[in-house]
Amino acid sequence: MKKNTDLSSFDKYIKVKEVETPRSKIVIGYTRVSTKQQSDTNGSLETQKSSIEMFCNEKGFELQNFFGGTYESAKGDYTRKEFKRLIDYVVRQRIKPYGIVVNTISRFSRSGGGGIGILNDLVHNYKVHLFDVKSGLDTTTQEGLNRMNQGLLQSEGENIIKKQVIIPGMRDFLEKGNRFGSSPFGYTHFGPRVKDNERLQTKQEIKINEQGKLLKEGFQMKLTGHYSDKQIIETLKPRGFKGTSQRLSIIWRSPFYCGISTNSLLPNRKTVEGNWEKMISQKDFWKLQVILEKNPSGHKHGKNEEYKPLTGFLYCNGCGKPMVGYEVKKKRQTYYKCQKCRGYSVNMETKPKSVRIGVHDLFKELLKKYELNPRFEKLIILQLNKVYSFYNSNEVEKESDVIKQFKKVEGQLLNLKKRFGLDEIDKDVYDLTKPDLEQQLTKLRVELNNTPLKLSNLETLIEKSVKSLQNISEIWGSVGYTEKQNLQKTIFPSGILYDNEKHDYLTPEINSFVVLSNSISTDYKENKNGINHQNDEKSRIVAGTGIEPVFAP
Repeated sequence: MKKNTDLSSFDKYIKVKEVETPRSKIVIGYTRVSTKQQSDTNGSLETQKSSIEMFCNEKGFELQNFFGGTYESAKGDYTRKEFKRLIDYVVRQRIKPYGIVVNTISRFSRSGGGGIGILNDLVHNYKVHLFDVKSGLDTTTQEGLNRMNQGLLQSEGENIIKKQVIIPGMRDFLEKGNRFGSSPFGYTHFGPRVKDNERLQTKQEIKINEQGKLLKEGFQMKLTGHYSDKQIIETLKPRGFKGTSQRLSIIWRSPFYCGISTNSLLPNRKTVEGNWEKMISQKDFWKLQVILEKNPSGHKHGKNEEYKPLTGFLYCNGCGKPMVGYEVKKKRQTYYKCQKCRGYSVNMETKPKSVRIGVHDLFKELLKKYELNPRFEKLIILQLNKVYSFYNSNEVEKESDVIKQFKKVEGQLLNLKKRFGLDEIDKDVYDLTKPDLEQQLTKLRVELNNTPLKLSNLETLIEKSVKSLQNISEIWGSVGYTEKQNLQKTIFPSGILYDNEKHDYLTPEINSFVVLSNSISTDYKENKNGINHQNDEKSRIVAGTGIEPVFAP
């Protein structure tokens, strides 16, 4: 064999790395903006999409699909629904697309290491590349991949700097009682960053609109505990209310409506009071939460359940759990049952062979204890008027002052309009003064609505309540299911407890008006002459400040 000393002879043993050629020209587009406002106002999504389409045409790529097209923060990768959908789609394809095209690398990810991990997994394991339209970079070469990784780190850095500069300002804005984003149902947002030019102004204001005025009435209806969401909607709908049951369910539980901001950006996650007008006081908000906890939807039972009116009102004294009503159809007998305390049952109605009277008759006996003697009707009404007038005197004075102030401002506004109409003042003065006076009127109107019962209605309500309390047990026995439940809750707001051993009721809470009326009636009854010689200005039952009578239907 001839000896070959030419080194070129060994060239055939060199392993040449094959240049990667695209399996296909198919690519996927991805667009994204960070906020809803960007999505709605600046047209960035359309700009990104247009740039991607032009890039694909120039490169000869076949743009198969688009993902994104919405607002998603890039602080997390797989928390973005559209981004996750994009990656899942690429991974599931039997024939993988050649690449993913984005307008800029920051649209792909701002998570730094997380984004780098996802990108390298796509490139190395699935042979799917990333193309950046703006910079012209791609991952088809090692240098390109390296520069793309650097771009992802830079995007994360920009995000960090952005947070360091912007977040403190946002927190300061929130701490002053302001709000970000659109206003909830029932409110209109005025300020420097709104779409509607008519609502543009330098200072943020969130005002109750026409829907909000109706919703405010809905809150008061819900606070009684006697209305379901459906009933509230049916009552307000003829006046133009557009709320739904699902929406109301969220609204009842939102602290925003009692003037509280709960934004997660607030320092130490502490709440602050907002600058907007409240629809409900904080005290009433918590009262409403208790009502919702007992009956979240405010569902009213159908006719087939009318035989058990104490449902949701009668509790077992042994365990505190609600007793459940049911019917044994074969025996034609109805019972209330405690499902926890050894499952004991008690009959609803009194039967000829009953050992004990039924719990419905037992409830009537309980009501009779609070019935008033008709003989003392006028004296009781007189005494109650004195008591309520005495304890509500401060509120009456406050109401009177508010009415005077309201009439004064109302007159000023009317005078302003007249002077403007007569060309006595300039339009600039009119435009500057009118909103201020209207705002004052709104605040006074709200304050007036929040004052207790007007003195002019006091005597009528007391008289009506006293008459009803004279035969309250008969009223309960003669009305329907809903009326029964309303009456029960009015007199015993927290329900009643049934003691199975003693076959008797315990009453944790009794309506203060009923207690006070019964106390006065008892005083008169115990006096042999029918007249109580104690100081008529005050009852021996001391009522709370600003108390109001509650009429039992």
